Amino acid sequence: MKIQKLVFFALLTLPISFLFSEEPPTKQYRESELRKSIVQVRITAQAPNYYMPWRPKKPHTQMAVGIVVEGQRILALTSYLKNYTLIEVKKFSSYTPSPALPVRVDYESNLSLLSIKDPDFFKDLKPLTFKGSIELMKTVSIVQLDNAGAIQEANGKVNAIDMEKYGMGHTDLPYLNIVSEEKHRGNGELIINGQGAIGLLHNFYVRKNSGKAIPGFIIQRFLEQIDKVNGSPFSHLGFSYRPLTDNATKEYFGLSNSQNGVLITEIIPYSSAEEILEVDDIVTEFGNKAIDSRGYFQHPNFDKQSLAYLSNCGDEFGFSLHSELPLKVIRNKKEYEFKLKLEPFPYKAIKIPYKNYQGKNPDYLIRGGFVFLDLSEFLLKEWGLRWRSKINKKLLYLHDYHKYHKPGEEGKFVILSQVFPDISNNGYHHISMKIVEKVNGRPVHSVRDIDRLFDDSSENFISIEVDNEMDIILDKRNLPVIDKRIQKQFGIKKLKNF
Repeated sequence: MKIQKLVFFALLTLPISFLFSEEPPTKQYRESELRKSIVQVRITAQAPNYYMPWRPKKPHTQMAVGIVVEGQRILALTSYLKNYTLIEVKKFSSYTPSPALPVRVDYESNLSLLSIKDPDFFKDLKPLTFKGSIELMKTVSIVQLDNAGAIQEANGKVNAIDMEKYGMGHTDLPYLNIVSEEKHRGNGELIINGQGAIGLLHNFYVRKNSGKAIPGFIIQRFLEQIDKVNGSPFSHLGFSYRPLTDNATKEYFGLSNSQNGVLITEIIPYSSAEEILEVDDIVTEFGNKAIDSRGYFQHPNFDKQSLAYLSNCGDEFGFSLHSELPLKVIRNKKEYEFKLKLEPFPYKAIKIPYKNYQGKNPDYLIRGGFVFLDLSEFLLKEWGLRWRSKINKKLLYLHDYHKYHKPGEEGKFVILSQVFPDISNNGYHHISMKIVEKVNGRPVHSVRDIDRLFDDSSENFISIEVDNEMDIILDKRNLPVIDKRIQKQFGIKKLKNF
């Protein structure tokens, strides 16, 4: 009897790395170990209404997979924590969920870390580590928890590694292309192969039987660096480019037929690229790698990859955050060599917010029944899935071509989105989604600008100039009474949220 107890104790105390030793463990044993590293994450969220920010949308709940990692924290997808109001985590040994809070959030890698207040929560859990090595065309297991908290495994295959921006990020990063005949949610399911955990599924298209997973080497970098940096641990290229494939264009820019490269079309303001590169430069070599006419280099294991791979996550080639990457460009038909300092995406470059709002609610201001909002992609998306075909084309043009500040410029576009009808603003009721250019003759760069100009004005009348050169005149002396009446009539709790 004592021997049986000792054997049982020995099995319980085996490290989780045993799971991935050369001798594969039984499915039953592996599941019993995995459930100590995987938890259920329940998120209650309430999204802002960007067209009517004073009236948030209905709350909803969703389930995600959380992974126990070193430091008594839970790894989860940032996209599932969006607009959260409550996060609860449940482990295999308890029926009662524990409240959790995000302590580190990275929009670029779509990864976040959660902390749990309960000091005993992690006592019977085991942190999981991720492997950096990826083998293509190999069968993998896709692991998640069902509603009862039991481990569920399905088979899949990693058939490629490509680059793209994750859902909320601005930085191109590698992802694993996963194919599977099973249905998955893409809510953080663990991807494992014979060597260990190699990724987290963050997207899955049931109709295509394919999904996208964050590779283990990206997760490793996040876990190692996130506490050491203020922003994202992933650097950004700092410019946009387009292929250069036809000989006439190559000759025009000074390349011979045998030379290859890509044409820089946009420099991101405030990026390190702004200091050394120019639009119409031709990048021929990047990170000591020859670049082909479509912007790819030959990766030793993953076939052709975008040059952004080298700058954004090229640790294996010696390029990490804050290091310098050598490059060669053709400018005015002469070759130059530069060193690009690798820095995260510069968020202060954004003039029209898109991808993510950095966890903040949009500003709004209502004065005299006139509703002022900052222009953002989220506001335009309130027009539904086909928003691009429904919105004012001038706003679409701004969105597509003026997302970033010009050098030295700051501020946003302010929109007069609608007018609450009142006897005081008769004649203006039809106004909708107009760009506000000036208030009392002064340019405006944010909703907060307008609020200050209203309050600071010593004139009896306030003029608002919108983009069709129409002036709106408000009697400032009557605004307190009008605002109170509109607030009561339309049931608005606050006339501004800042």
